[in-house]
Amino acid sequence: MTNSMVYLSALGVWFVFLVIAFGVGAVREGLLRPRIGEPRAHVIGTLIAVALMMLVIYAFIRRLHESRSMLDLILIGVIWLIMTVAFEFGFFHFVMGKPWEALLADYNVLRGRIWVLVLATVLLGPIIVGTLMKRSHETVTPTTLESSPTNDTR
Repeated sequence: MTNSMVYLSALGVWFVFLVIAFGVGAVREGLLRPRIGEPRAHVIGTLIAVALMMLVIYAFIRRLHESRSMLDLILIGVIWLIMTVAFEFGFFHFVMGKPWEALLADYNVLRGRIWVLVLATVLLGPIIVGTLMKRSHETVTPTTLESSPTNDTR
């Protein structure tokens, strides 16, 4: 896959994140919030969104192939982060009329607002998944075991 196709595909994946966010938001507001209150609903909804996004990231990075460079993974994460923050502030302020104070309040971890986990997921998810996939593809041979300092029997 060429670099331009990788980045175009990454843009498409971000729209999957958007669907996940709206879906989880609907479940949070319609089912969770009335039953368990806003603070708990926010935490549970955020964790569900992060888990679903990580599954999507895993599927996407797996499809890319292990030959993708760390720079590609970093750029994909940065693109997703910029798009997420731009959408959050642009859509929710200018379209939905949410005040800036309310938007910024979601960044206050000390008040139980863990929205930053979503941002960390879109930024670091490709790097973490890509790194773990590369490590899992490394094979251990008898010669590497013999030369390992932990297996020194002297």
